[in-house]
Amino acid sequence: MTELISVNEERCIGCNACIRACPSPEANTVKTLENGKTVTVINNEKCIACGECVKVCKAKARDYDDDTDKFFKDLKERKIIVIAHPSIKTAFPGTWQAVLKWFKQNGADGVYDGSYGADICTWGYVRAIEQGNAKNVISQHCPAVVRYMELYHPDETRDLSPVHSPVSCEAIYIRDFIKKNYAVAVLTPCPAMKLEFESTGHAEYNITFKRLKEYFRRKKIDFNKALEGDQHYDFDDQVQGCMGGIFPTPGGLRYNLSINIPDIIAVNSDGPGVYKELDEYCELPAHRHPQVFEALSCSGGCGCGCGIGNEGDQTALEIKAIMREVEIDARNRRKTALNGVDKAFKIFDDRINPRSLMRNYESSGKAVPEPSEKDLEEAYAKLGKTSEYDRKIDCGACGYSSCAEMAKAVYSGRNIPANCIRCAKASSGGAVPVSRPADNGKAAEIAEKVSGFANNLLADIENIYASLYSIDSSNQKSASMSGIVVNILEKVVGFCSSVESIDSDNLPMLVSTLEKLQSAVSSLNDNITESANGSSTIREAMQAVADATTQLNVMAQDMVSSVSDKY
Repeated sequence: MTELISVNEERCIGCNACIRACPSPEANTVKTLENGKTVTVINNEKCIACGECVKVCKAKARDYDDDTDKFFKDLKERKIIVIAHPSIKTAFPGTWQAVLKWFKQNGADGVYDGSYGADICTWGYVRAIEQGNAKNVISQHCPAVVRYMELYHPDETRDLSPVHSPVSCEAIYIRDFIKKNYAVAVLTPCPAMKLEFESTGHAEYNITFKRLKEYFRRKKIDFNKALEGDQHYDFDDQVQGCMGGIFPTPGGLRYNLSINIPDIIAVNSDGPGVYKELDEYCELPAHRHPQVFEALSCSGGCGCGCGIGNEGDQTALEIKAIMREVEIDARNRRKTALNGVDKAFKIFDDRINPRSLMRNYESSGKAVPEPSEKDLEEAYAKLGKTSEYDRKIDCGACGYSSCAEMAKAVYSGRNIPANCIRCAKASSGGAVPVSRPADNGKAAEIAEKVSGFANNLLADIENIYASLYSIDSSNQKSASMSGIVVNILEKVVGFCSSVESIDSDNLPMLVSTLEKLQSAVSSLNDNITESANGSSTIREAMQAVADATTQLNVMAQDMVSSVSDKY
C-alpha cells in the first residue's frame, strides 16, 4: 500500500500527541535512532491516512503525500480529465470557478462536477434500499472509515455501502455514458482518497487542495481578483450537480436520503469519535442497526479535512456558512416531478446500470475473538501490570483509553508504543513489574497528580518546539526581506543622485519605489513581531516547565514519605 503519511524524524520530539490523536491503535510504532533519540513512526500497514496526526503535530514532524507534482508533470504528455470534489467551494471560496477555468485553460481535457457524482450516489442508495440490497449500511464516501473497517472489523465490511463514493460514481458516469476513457485526476480535501483510487482504479491522481494552493503560490498564480459569482459553473458534457453538493457536510448524505425516503432511519457522526461509534455499531446485533449510518472521519466534514489547506484562513463556522449557501442554491435548483420524485433520478434510470456502481471491499482476515479472563491476565502479565493499582494508571500516551483496552490489544497481537510514559514496554517484550503496598490510596492520589503534571510538561514542550520552528521561519523571512529593503534603498539613493529635481515625469517612479519600500518595511516589522511573540512563548513555556518540575519533585518526595509510612 502507498505510504501516504510521512514522518520527519529530525523534527519528531516523541511527545506522543500523534498517538493520542490516532484512531488506529496499531498505526504508530517506536524507533530508536543511532543517536539514541526515540521517535514515533508510521506502521504503514495499519495507517488509515485520516490525517489526525498531521493536524495535532505542533513540531511539524508529520505530513502527507499526494499526486500534485506527478499530475502537473504528466499533464503535458497525456490526456487527463479533472473531477472537482464538492468541497472545492470551501477550499476556494469565491474563486473556485476561476480555479476550474484555469485547469481547462492549462491542459485538462475536461472538468467535471463531483456534486453530480454525489447525486448519482444518492440515486444508487435509494434504488439499492428500494430493491432490498442495502438493508443496514455504513456510508463509504470517507476512505479513512472504509480502511478502518477493513482493518479492524473485516467481518462487518459487508455492512459498508454497496454503492461507490460520489467521486467514483462520477468517474463511472464519465467512462460509461460520456465515453471519455481518459486518465482521471480528482481535486480533493483528503490524502486518504488515494486509498480509494488504488482500490477501485477509478482515478489515478489525488490532488489535495492544500498542495494545489502551494503550487499556485510557487507559480505566483493569484485568483484573489477573480469575480465572485453565484454557485454556478458550466461543467463539461453535463449539467451541474444539485443536492450532492452538500455531501461534504456532516449529515449531507442523511439529508439527501431523507428528502427521497422521508421515513428512512439514517444517522450521522463525524470527527475522531466516529471510530468508537463504528466499534459500537459492530458489537450490536443487526436488528438494532440504523438503516444508514453516515460516518465521516473529519470533525466538521470534508470541508475541514487535513488536505483542505484553510489553516488560519477560515473557521469551522465560516465553512458551515458556505455549505449552507450551497444547500440553499441546490434546493432552489432541484426539480421534482408531480409525485415528488427527483427528475434527475429518471435520467439516471435511463442512463446508468446500477450494477456498475457496486463496490467490493478488502478484508485483513477474521476478526479476533473476545479474550477470556485468562487471556487478559496473560496480557496484563506481559505488560508488567500484576496488581489492580498498576491497571488503574492510564496515561493515555499509548493511544488506548484504558489499561483494559491495551491488554486486549496485546492479546490480539498489536504493538504498544515503547515510549509510553507510564506503561511497561510491552513491544520490546520486557515486563517491568513494580511492587507496591496493598493499601496505597495516598500514593495513588499523588501518582495521579504527578501524571497530570507530566502531561502538562509534554504540552509545554510541544509549545516550545512549535515556537522555535516559528522563530526559525520568521528569521529566514526577515533575512530575505532585509535584503529587499537594502536593494530598494540603494535604488532610491541612486535615483535621487541621478536627478537634479523631481518633476511630473519621474515623481510617479519615486512614489512607486517608496511604496514598495513601505510594504517591505511593514513585512519586516511583522516578521520581527512574530519572532518576538515566539520568544515570549518560549519564555512562558520554560517558566511553566520549571514550575511544574518543582511541583513534580514535591510530589515525588510526598510519595516516598507516604510509602515509607506504610512500613
